[in-house]
Amino acid sequence: MYMVETEFLFGLRTSDKWHKQVVKILNSFREGKIEALQSCASAFLEVGIVLQAHGIRAEQIEDTLFLMKQKLTEFNVGEAELNSDDIVRLYELLRTYDVEFFDAMQAAVALGRNAILVTNDKIFSMLGVKTISFNELMRRATKERGP
Repeated sequence: MYMVETEFLFGLRTSDKWHKQVVKILNSFREGKIEALQSCASAFLEVGIVLQAHGIRAEQIEDTLFLMKQKLTEFNVGEAELNSDDIVRLYELLRTYDVEFFDAMQAAVALGRNAILVTNDKIFSMLGVKTISFNELMRRATKERGP
């Protein structure tokens, strides 16, 4: 299973540098070229906190999160819920590694589901998470389709 994190959610915005790849990944998933794509509730939490830290008002954050959720739902992207095992694993990672809170949270969720995290951020592989970059996922989707 592939799991998307915060970077992917921000890539849903047309102004984001990853937008074209995110759209290609979603279309490939819809076409069946990528199997089992999920988001995680923790990524939505991180988006909200990042926007709040940039002074965005609560109503704008709510609208943004709703639109992100709506777009993923439109493409039938599943959602992994955050659970207490994830929280315990999060603090194990924070105790063991010098890592940011939300990086540890995304890693904890992916590890708990044995998921491959779709990310361009190198920190996750240092935490023992299987990762794949946006570009590599698209290469695999194209290659697996074949003639």
